[in-house]
Amino acid sequence: MSRTYFCFDNIEELSEEEITYMLYQEGKTIKQIAIIRRMNEKEVSEHLIKIKVKRPKSTNNTFIVELLSMVKNDRIKKLMSLNDEQIRELKIELYNDYTKYKNSEDRMILIWLIGEIRDIKFLPFLKMELRSKKVNHRRLACSALGKINDKKSKEWLEEMLRDENSQVRQYAIKALSNIADEKTYSLIYSIYKNESEKQYVKKTAKDVLEKLKII
Repeated sequence: MSRTYFCFDNIEELSEEEITYMLYQEGKTIKQIAIIRRMNEKEVSEHLIKIKVKRPKSTNNTFIVELLSMVKNDRIKKLMSLNDEQIRELKIELYNDYTKYKNSEDRMILIWLIGEIRDIKFLPFLKMELRSKKVNHRRLACSALGKINDKKSKEWLEEMLRDENSQVRQYAIKALSNIADEKTYSLIYSIYKNESEKQYVKKTAKDVLEKLKII
């Protein structure tokens, strides 16, 4: 994949936006970049958008770059406006280039995108994200699996009910609501009855159990 990369070797020749993007390429978050560059987060976001939209139109990641450059509401509108052929092209881009996006915030958007596309061929990527050290990756992967609703993911999500992060456990419960079986019911019920569990997680467990008419 052809992408725009910058490095420290020619830092004197880089614009302010390019320096910001260089830090972004290294995987730093917008908040971290703002601290390093002594800027506010809005200025950092503006720098990143300027660089992303400047990328050559001839690259193979046109749709993804455009979507990553948008705020959420515009991203949703753009996705809804794509025709069948454009969706097919987007899926090909996403499948081929997914692992090449190392920045955590970019990756979170792509996990969300997989959930919106609802194609089972992306299940291996979501399974990989369930093992991520990043809480938001695991949480969003659970959410995406809940949108896809494929039985293959049932055992993966059941494992996430034991995740160390309460939000991940909550999202796993929600995701299991449409693909649960008796084993799943038992696991969710145990969470509901667990006195040490977070109240909002217990409430989600209760809501799912009531929906399934278990309690």
